[in-house]
This record gives sequence, structure tokens and C-alpha cells, in this order.
Amino acid sequence: MTINPFIKSFCIDQQTTLLELLLLQNEAAKNGHLTGISLVVNEDFKLVGTITDGDIRRATLKYNTFDVEAHKIMNADPVYFPEHFSYKQILEALPHELQKRGRKSDKFLGKVVLVNEHQQPARIIEYHQLWEQRVANHRHVVVVGMGYVGFTLALVLADRSFRTTGFDISEEKINALKSGDSYIHERGLTELFERQLFRNFHPSLQLPDDGDVFIVSVGTPVVMKDGETKPTPDLTYLEAASRMIGQKLRRGNLVILRSTVPVGTTRNTVLRILEEESGLQGGTDFHLSFAPERTAEGKAIKELRELPQIIGGLNEESTEATAALFRDLTPTIIRVKSLEQAEIAKLLNNCFRDLIFSFANQMTTIANHFNVDIVETIKAANQGYPRDPIPLPSPGVGGACLTKDPYIFASVAEEIGIPLTLPDFGRQINENMLPFVANRVLEQLRKVGKTPADCHILVCGLAFKGEPETADLRNSTSVEIAQLLMPQVKGIYGHDPVGDKAEIESLGIMPVDFEAGLKQADAVLFLNNHRSYEKTDLADMIGLLRSPAIIFDGWKLFDTDDVLNSGPCIYMGLSFTASSL
Repeated sequence: MTINPFIKSFCIDQQTTLLELLLLQNEAAKNGHLTGISLVVNEDFKLVGTITDGDIRRATLKYNTFDVEAHKIMNADPVYFPEHFSYKQILEALPHELQKRGRKSDKFLGKVVLVNEHQQPARIIEYHQLWEQRVANHRHVVVVGMGYVGFTLALVLADRSFRTTGFDISEEKINALKSGDSYIHERGLTELFERQLFRNFHPSLQLPDDGDVFIVSVGTPVVMKDGETKPTPDLTYLEAASRMIGQKLRRGNLVILRSTVPVGTTRNTVLRILEEESGLQGGTDFHLSFAPERTAEGKAIKELRELPQIIGGLNEESTEATAALFRDLTPTIIRVKSLEQAEIAKLLNNCFRDLIFSFANQMTTIANHFNVDIVETIKAANQGYPRDPIPLPSPGVGGACLTKDPYIFASVAEEIGIPLTLPDFGRQINENMLPFVANRVLEQLRKVGKTPADCHILVCGLAFKGEPETADLRNSTSVEIAQLLMPQVKGIYGHDPVGDKAEIESLGIMPVDFEAGLKQADAVLFLNNHRSYEKTDLADMIGLLRSPAIIFDGWKLFDTDDVLNSGPCIYMGLSFTASSL
């Protein structure tokens, strides 16, 4: 029988020395070929043993020479299967074969050898290919944490035919989900939720006993502790979730951490707790990886299906097991070399975004001194210039990620002896935009002869961002600016095109319809960039506001001349004030 030349390249005879073996493997690696295993054959090309990287390391320590021959260092009782076996048959037979050899039935193999009817090597398959089959067979994924990240991921997994359990300790959330209330405003989510609820997606207050994959997507907030000068990460929720999973963990399970964490958390905290609670060993008994969430609220469903997925595993098998899952979601998988590399990659994206926004915002405060429109100026600087476009400024930078991740990064830097970081300064600049905006509005009220304590202000756009559209009021700079103004003015009205009115009212802001709010306001503040505001009839708006009309446009939604030509008013941008009074 003719032997496949590709398989021949992995085969050596029993007299091959360790030095010759190392040279062969080095050549294979340089040529980009499969490495990590050599097949020892006799004169009939029958498989008599295997040599792995681990065997080579042990032989180097034991014999202290490179002249030792293959028959002395090989595993003379290798695990192999007939080449006609399906993946399912291999998975079913593997525990028995390992048990016969006195090895744990759940010990993972890097490579699996298939032989022909003459016991000659015919094929080598990677263990992760078997894991893909295992995932396809079971398809029970448990998503721990039904916030924005976990809920959207669970629905997309369900839509890809995974049997998905959405677990949360919040009775309010789970009861809402069971009654068909999604409680999250997200493009495309309602239709997906209606289609998958009690079909492939099942909300639960109980962590299932038969989960195959556990995806952790609980919050990792930053909190200000006594005596501290800046917020630091709080891993309480993550630790609790890890304990619960550890108590359910079975051999062969996969745990994927999706929450943003300080570098080293997956290995030093999550792995430790999982092993303590389960009595199992990570990398041998179960897989563990970090695969960061990278989606933007408002288009999470779309991005879960399109964005590249970064994966860093505890070991190669963990990475490949995770890739097998996410390959059904996204076309691009990016493997990195460690848990820590994946954790850093997540922090890089958000810290960089917050930092470049802070540059634009600091330029805003400088331009304000000269009454220069910074938005027009940045657009002029960017126009036709091929390098490094400057982002546009904003009335602060909000959202759950950009307000938190720089502090997580800073806490890591401080632990390794770097007391101040660029993300520290960037975050401070962005947070300083809130009083900067509030004080400019109060100052303008006084300049036109109004007493702030007698004035009402209409704040428009209370979600933390307007595009892509979201109803999320958490970490919203608009809300924080409104709350800074509250003690200084008579009343704050609020309008948001998609925000929940009850939630707005709970923040101390009176929810109103847009036109009704204008009629009662001395000033209107546009603090997010929801596209609906761009359609505002400027003349009607100026006519409804209490005279003299003050319009603060934090996102340059309108053209300056268009506003001034629509009626007598004061029009304020982030860095300039213009008047048509």
C-alpha cells in the first residue's frame, strides 16, 4: 500500500537519534508544517510508537545527551484509531483507550493518529477538530450575566442553533425575559428575541448542571475606595460567578471569560477559583480562555456576526476549543499567545479611543478661550490630510466601557510601578468636560440677565450616545451634566428619542415631549448626537424657547449660520458662542 508522502514526513525509524529528530522538527517548523509529534515506525512502516514535545523534554533531562535513540524515548503504547472511524466514534472510544493505558480518560491530546488496516500511519488530526465535533454534538452554552453583553451574545448563539441558557441572579431580569420583555433597546434584538425565546434560548435563575460551555459576561465596575484618589476595579461579581461555575464544572467543559478585567485576572483569579471549587485542573480537565467582547451598543447584533474575535487560551487546546465555538458566529478568528495578551488587547482598544477623544476635548477648552469653533477647525485640519485624522470633540465621553477601562488599565500599571499613565490624564480631561459645559451654560444665562435659579433647562439626548441609537442611560455624560446643573437652576426637563421615561424620572429629571419642553425652557442643550435632532425646525425651536433663546449644541448638529438666520438667539457650541440678538 502506498503511504501518503505528507504522513511519511512525520515518520522516523527506531534508531533515529534525538539530535536528528530535533533537526527534522526544526525544518518542519521553518516550512510551516505540522509539528509537535513524530511517528516511530518499523521496517514494515507499522506504527510502533509516538514522540511528542513532552517526550523530547523528558528525554533531554533524563539522558543528558542528544545521541539517545528513538526507541528509548518513544511512547511504545500510543493511542491510535482506524482511519475509517468518524470523529464521533473517536470521541466515544477515546476515554476507554486512555483508561487502558492508565491515563485519565479526560486528559487532552494534542494530536490523534489514524492508521490503516496494516497499522500503518494514514492520517493525523488535531485534537481541536475533535472538540469542534464535541461542541457540535452538545451545543449547550450557558451565558452567565444577562446584561447588554451577555444577552445579545446569548441570542446570537441561539440563532446559530446552539442550545443556550441565559443565567442571571436577578429575578427582575429573568422574569422579564420569561415574559417576553427584552429590557434592552438594540437594533434587531426584538425580532431575534421573539424568534428564539423558549426555542434555543432559555432564561434561568438556576445555573444548569449539564452545561458544556460557560461564557462569563458579568460586570467588572470600578469603584472609589476610601483613601483612594481614583476608582479601582471591583471583581466581586466575577469572583461570585467563577465560584458558581466551579461548583458545576465537569471534565471537558470550556469556560470563556468575556468581561473586561485587569491583566492577569483570568489566570490568577478565575482559574484559581475554578480549580478550588471543582477540584479539577485547568488545561488538563477543563479549558479556559479570554475572548473579549468588542461590540458597540446599538449595533451589537450586527458586530457579533462580523467583528473579528480575539482569543487567548490557557493552552493551545483551550484556544482551539473557543475558536470552534466562535467560528459559528464570526468569519475571522484572531488567536493570540496567552490569556494576558488577549486581556491587554481588550484594554488597548478602549483606552486608545478614550485617549484620542481627550485630545480633541482638551483642544476644545483652548479654542473656547479664543471663541473658535473647534469642530469646524478640526474638520479643516482633517480635510485632504492623509495622516492621523483628529476625532471630533464631545461634551464628555460616556458609556460603560470608555469610562471604566482606562481605570482598569491604570490599576494594572500602578501594580507594576507606573503611577501615572496617559489613560489617567485622558480620563481626567474627558471628565472635566462635564463641569466645563455646565459652567458655560450657567455663565451664558447670567450674561443675558437671567438668574439661573429662576431658569428651566431642557436637556436633549440623555442616553450615553445617540448614534448608533441606544436607550442606555448608564454612564451618560448628558445625565451627569444635568445633575451638575440641578442645584443651580429651578428645574431640569429631559427628552430622549428612545430613553425610558420612568428611568429618566428616577434620575431626578422631568421627562417631557420635545415641543412641550421647549415651551418651558430658558435654554435647550443637545448633549448626544441622535440623528432625529438634526431634523429640528430651527425657527420653531427658537420661537418656543423663553426669550432670549439659548441653544447649546454639544455635537454641532446644526450649521451656525442656519441657526442664527432662523431667529434671535444665542447659539453655543463646545468652544464658541454666537448671537443674532
